[in-house]
Amino acid sequence: MPDGQAVAEASMRPPESAIPQPTTTASADNPFGALPWPSPGDRIRADDFRMLSRALSVLYEVQTLAGTLNGRRFAEAKVALAAQHYQIQQALTVFGTAASDPGDASLDDRLVLHIASVVPGERRVLVLLTEAVDTRQLMPNLLGVTYRDAADRLRVLLGEPAPGATPISVPQLVGLPLGEARAALTGQGR
Repeated sequence: MPDGQAVAEASMRPPESAIPQPTTTASADNPFGALPWPSPGDRIRADDFRMLSRALSVLYEVQTLAGTLNGRRFAEAKVALAAQHYQIQQALTVFGTAASDPGDASLDDRLVLHIASVVPGERRVLVLLTEAVDTRQLMPNLLGVTYRDAADRLRVLLGEPAPGATPISVPQLVGLPLGEARAALTGQGR
C-alpha cells in the first residue's frame, strides 16, 4: 500500500497525456533538420558548414529580435514580429494566464518580458508578458520610526498575527565576539 506522501505527489503531477511531447522532426525549411551528422573520419564539406552557419544565424536572429523587443509594449512587438514573418503561437502572463487570442487588443499595453522560439529554426514564438496591474507589495520604509510605530504600520499591511502566536526572542548580540554570538544563537551556553 503506498504511503501518503507518494499518493500526494502522484496527485499533483499532471497526467502523462497532458504534457505536450516535443516534435523530433523539423520541417523541410528548418535548417536544424538538415544539419549533417558525419561519421568519424568523414570529410567535412563546405555545404555542411553552410548549413551550420544558416542554423546559427536563425538562432542569432530570434535572440536579437527578442532582446530588441524586451521591455516594449506588446502592440509594438506584434508589429515587429509580423514584419519579420514570426507567428505568435501563445502569449502568456507572468502569473500563467494564457491569452486565448494573442492578437487581442486588451494585451497591447503590457510589456514584453521574453520571447522564445517554439521550435528552433521555425517562425513560431511564445511571448511572456507582464500583468495588467502592478501587484508587487513593497516593504514600507521603517527607518526613523519607533518600534511601536513600525509594528502598527506592519499590522495595518499584514493584519493581526495568528491567535496564540508568540514573538520570537533574539538574544542581545551587540558587542559580542563572533564565537559568543554563534553560541548564543545556536542555544549553546557560554
